Amino acid sequence: MQMICHHLITDFDAWKAAFDADDEARRAAGLSVLQVWRDKHDGKHAFFLLQVNDRDRAQAWIDRSDALTSDDKGTVTQATAYFVETA
Repeated sequence: MQMICHHLITDFDAWKAAFDADDEARRAAGLSVLQVWRDKHDGKHAFFLLQVNDRDRAQAWIDRSDALTSDDKGTVTQATAYFVETA
């Protein structure tokens, strides 16, 4: 299973640095980064795809102090995450 996330951000470079700094917490939650994208025409959108090894731990990572935005240096203004699987 994978998780695809979208962040509406204020600064891609600052967001990416914060995202990279959260790697240990993601790995502890059983998550592996598969891909990171940014919108080609609007730098306010970041997307990333994670491999999920344990859904409960992944959900706990999301819930951890609103994990998708808590460690972002104030760059995330909105976050969404979806657990997905190949159809």
